[in-house]
Amino acid sequence: MTRVAYLLHRFPGITDTFIKREIRSLQKAGTDVRVISVWKPRGAETTAEIMSDWQADTQFVLPRPALSILTALVACAVRSPARLALTARLALSTARPGLRGLLFQLYYFVEAVLAADLLRCSGAKHVHNHIGDHSGIITMLAARLAGIGYSITFHGWPVFFDAEASRVKEKVLAAQFTRSISYFCRSQLMMFSASEDPAQFKVVHCGLTIDNYQFRTPREKVERLFCAARLSPEKGHLFSLQALKILHDRGCRLELRLAGDGPARRRLEHLSRELGIADHVRFLGNLSEREVAEELQAADLFLLSSFVEGIPVSAMEAMAVGVPVIATNVAGTSELIEDGRTGLLVRPSDPQALADAIARMMQDHPFRLRVAQLGRQKVVDEFDVDKETARLNGYLLQSCSGPEPVRVMVPPERLTAPTSPPDRATF
Repeated sequence: MTRVAYLLHRFPGITDTFIKREIRSLQKAGTDVRVISVWKPRGAETTAEIMSDWQADTQFVLPRPALSILTALVACAVRSPARLALTARLALSTARPGLRGLLFQLYYFVEAVLAADLLRCSGAKHVHNHIGDHSGIITMLAARLAGIGYSITFHGWPVFFDAEASRVKEKVLAAQFTRSISYFCRSQLMMFSASEDPAQFKVVHCGLTIDNYQFRTPREKVERLFCAARLSPEKGHLFSLQALKILHDRGCRLELRLAGDGPARRRLEHLSRELGIADHVRFLGNLSEREVAEELQAADLFLLSSFVEGIPVSAMEAMAVGVPVIATNVAGTSELIEDGRTGLLVRPSDPQALADAIARMMQDHPFRLRVAQLGRQKVVDEFDVDKETARLNGYLLQSCSGPEPVRVMVPPERLTAPTSPPDRATF
């Protein structure tokens, strides 16, 4: 059985649902997947049940005693001095500018040495990373130290806001392949890596275990709005609250239920009181997958007022259940939600447009019925986790079957950012 490692920053967490689905689907297909998590999740980031479910599949790099870390570094230097030196050179060449960037890169280098030791012991033939942020750097370095190939799943906007400092180009050029969850994401990778060949950039959607989502037709009356998303500024929740206020002023008494937590929670709670709608907004905190499914069964509409997205899995879940979705038309969202067919798309940062879309859904039950049915079919056709993971599995197995990758230092002229980077606001 072929063994693949997933190298992740903190796993398993409450919000890692899509990664957990993907790994289980790969395992079901016969690929032996082992997870190496750089850090053990903090108490609030996971649950005892989740940790128990993944105990047999996951090893943690840190925390560990300082003496153990030093011993691993010395052992690596003795075993493969040339490989260690070349990897250290790569780490230094890809550090963010400044002293702080250098210190963080040295820290990531140490983490990579420790992760590479686990990769060697595991017998993995390939290592895969999700997100592509600093954990992508660790994966790139650890793969070189272990003498195996690597790949990265890029989800979207965080690494593109500062693509040069995030070293997107270096990660892409040294990888055996990259996987994007949307065509929009692939277009950004191609731009920032200055590559016009799409062959290395695989598009494989995140997906759902369809059988876990029971479809039901929308009720005639709309009373409950629901959103499952991190409570952070980029999710644009304040515009959902403002839209709710507009509708309340029109006499529409709706309830908005927000699942998730994050740095914007206190501000959003204060805003709901300022707008006089606090009695109609429920902050539910982080919910389990089962609890989100229960909320969806009780919801009438799903709202997503984000400024940025990859492809929103929470909206995908709503569509699978038959809850009509209203979302902002940003990044890869339109690859899931076809305006007027599988949902409604509105301008971002426009509470009036969001309120009008909610009102349209409320007033047209036949439209909601049609949207629900077409939305469910869209998810079944294009976002079934087993179908999508089968494609990813093919790329992983192909990477495992090749010879040890030849690691060549990328010439400096290939590491520069595009000469005319787009405005940050486009992401």
